Amino acid sequence: MLEVSKIEVVYHRVSTAIQGVSFEVEKGMIFAIIGSNGAGKTTILRAISGFLGLDNAMITDGVIRFNGEKINGLLPHQVSRKRIVLVPERNKVFETLSTHENLDILGAGEKADKGSLDRIYDYFPALVPRRKALAGYLSGGERQMLSMAQALLCSPKLLLIDELSQGLAPMIINHLIEILLKMKKDFELTVIIVEQNAKVALEIADYAVVMENGRIVFDGIPEKLLQHGDVKEFYLGKKGDEEKSYHDVKQYRRSRRWWG
Repeated sequence: MLEVSKIEVVYHRVSTAIQGVSFEVEKGMIFAIIGSNGAGKTTILRAISGFLGLDNAMITDGVIRFNGEKINGLLPHQVSRKRIVLVPERNKVFETLSTHENLDILGAGEKADKGSLDRIYDYFPALVPRRKALAGYLSGGERQMLSMAQALLCSPKLLLIDELSQGLAPMIINHLIEILLKMKKDFELTVIIVEQNAKVALEIADYAVVMENGRIVFDGIPEKLLQHGDVKEFYLGKKGDEEKSYHDVKQYRRSRRWWG
């Protein structure tokens, strides 16, 4: 469904953020991109969705194809018309609109009726009592639900999710994962999920890549990554029976060089 081939992304015409990244995403899979902050994960999603221009960045080499059609260089609204929808890491919702207005404005654009909006609320019942609340007053978990609900109203075929779990309690994360898996099944979605939390991503992914310093340094099915010593030690915080400290992980991320 999606082919990313030897992509290079440059910020402000001088800083190379992505260097020769290639991968393929098959229809119906959950494809995870894991890595530390600054690895280039969000940049990849922005390259696919057309939002690079907002950050004064551009694709300077390589190609992105969706169902065989080249899409790099398209504007965000042109990409979304191909039913590629991004749930962003930041600026998720219209904060000065109510929860319902955030959904209704999208529903109107997609000619959704009341039944469609009611179905959305069936997926996110926690939003029902918050329908009239300004989105700026929602909790982090509620904002994530609202952002996912907005994405669903855009009838996606490829759903891009940037940092689903960031800043959220484990119970909320588990609930969001349940909703995501139900959405995937009911709407036959293909999903690319970007996560710093490798454990969350690898629990649901069909395939995953590890990014560091703008490159893919390791890839495989989750079982393969979970058995890799460096993934276990520096992304899952485990070395044998020992738990790694935050300081150790930071030191690793400054100096680590992957050799497979």
